[in-house]
Amino acid sequence: MKLGKRWVYGSVALGLAALTACAGYGPYRHYGPPPSGVVYISQTPPPPRTVIIPPRPTSLSVWIGGYWDWNGADFIWVDGRWHPNPPRAGARWVPDQWVRTDKGWYRHPGRWK
Repeated sequence: MKLGKRWVYGSVALGLAALTACAGYGPYRHYGPPPSGVVYISQTPPPPRTVIIPPRPTSLSVWIGGYWDWNGADFIWVDGRWHPNPPRAGARWVPDQWVRTDKGWYRHPGRWK
């Protein structure tokens, strides 16, 4: 019986490991090819800034975090903001992220999900 339980636990652990490996890193990993017109850069983007989020203005407001954008020569920080009117009830904001490829880095813009 012990061997049977070990096999089951091992199978579950292996399955979870495979699932998370396919999911990439972080909760908002981007899948698929980059959008058309993507600009690749060779510089690694800076880590996100730590900010103090101001109080929520309304109960419906959703926080859209800041991100690093590329202006053609350097990274610039775009501050986060409260969005007062999400597109639908229960919508959540998937933040911007920088994606590394063999061509370089590109920014995948945030979006509603």
